[in-house]
Amino acid sequence: MEDTEIIKLFNLRSERAIEETGRKYGITCGKIAGAILKNHEDAEECVNTAYYKLWNTIPPTKPDSLCCYLFKIVRNTAITAYNRLKRNTEGCPYEELNELLSDCSTVEAAFDSKQLAEHINAYLSGVSRKSRELFTARYYFNLSMADIAKSFGMSESAVKTRLLRIRRDLRVYLEEKGVTI
Repeated sequence: MEDTEIIKLFNLRSERAIEETGRKYGITCGKIAGAILKNHEDAEECVNTAYYKLWNTIPPTKPDSLCCYLFKIVRNTAITAYNRLKRNTEGCPYEELNELLSDCSTVEAAFDSKQLAEHINAYLSGVSRKSRELFTARYYFNLSMADIAKSFGMSESAVKTRLLRIRRDLRVYLEEKGVTI
């Protein structure tokens, strides 16, 4: 079923909207939540919560892309659950970006963090679509190297190498823009 049809079902308040959403995007939602939470039961609960949030926001929200809107809800719900559960961050892909990320404990640091996000978005808009999607899959959706490799039809080592090059080029880009790292 097409996204526009699913959105129409949400607007009609048909419970079939949730069923169709789960059928079309349930596996990916589970992977996104699972990659963040590292626990199947927590991820499943997170996805169900995300469906509930989706139900409560459409209408009035009219998303241009149902999958992007849903995946963002899943990601944010999983991060909230992760923070609530205070899971161990060992092996978290954000550690790979630590040298580029700043501490947001002060107002000044939070402002710097916002500027950094803007620079990263500008950098990503200038790279190939595949590089942007790889970066997003890893650092936004928190997917494992294995899941990314499978999704993109690449080997894990190719994914690791490509992400390493993207991070290196991002570092150079940020230095050229005068961003203090």
